[in-house]
Amino acid sequence: MEWKGQGNTASHNSYRKAKLLKFFSTYDTTNDIFVFLRLVVAVQICSHSGQYGDLIPGLGEDYNLKDWCFQNVTLPREFTDHVMMTALATALEVPLRLERLYGGGSAEDNIYTGPGVVSVTLLYTGNHYDIIYPRAPPAES
Repeated sequence: MEWKGQGNTASHNSYRKAKLLKFFSTYDTTNDIFVFLRLVVAVQICSHSGQYGDLIPGLGEDYNLKDWCFQNVTLPREFTDHVMMTALATALEVPLRLERLYGGGSAEDNIYTGPGVVSVTLLYTGNHYDIIYPRAPPAES
C-alpha cells in the first residue's frame, strides 16, 4: 500500500526545487531575507562589542560600533566583510569554510562557530562572497 503523495518522489523533488527557485527569484522575497540577516549581524556585533570592536579600524568616541553597524551592516546592497560573515556564522551557529578565488589565505580564514561538520563553503572573490554548492554525485544506472 502506498501513502497519498508518495508515488513519484523524483517528480515531487523537482517540483519543490522549481517552486523554491521561483520563490527566491523575486527581489522582494530575497530583499526581506537579506534585511533580516543584516539585522542579525548588527545585533550580534553590537551585543558582543568586546569581540568585534578591535577588528574594526577607526572606531572611537565620535564613531562607535553602533554607528559603524548603521553605515556598513544594515544598509542594503553593501558588500560584506570577514567581520560581518563571522558575526553571522556565530549568531546562527553555522560553521563556514572560506575559499579565496585568487589564492592566498589559510585555514585560519575559515569561520568555525561551534561543533559539527562544515556544510557551507563560501567563495570570496575580493569584494563579496558567493555560496559554493557541492557537485551532485553522478547518477547510477
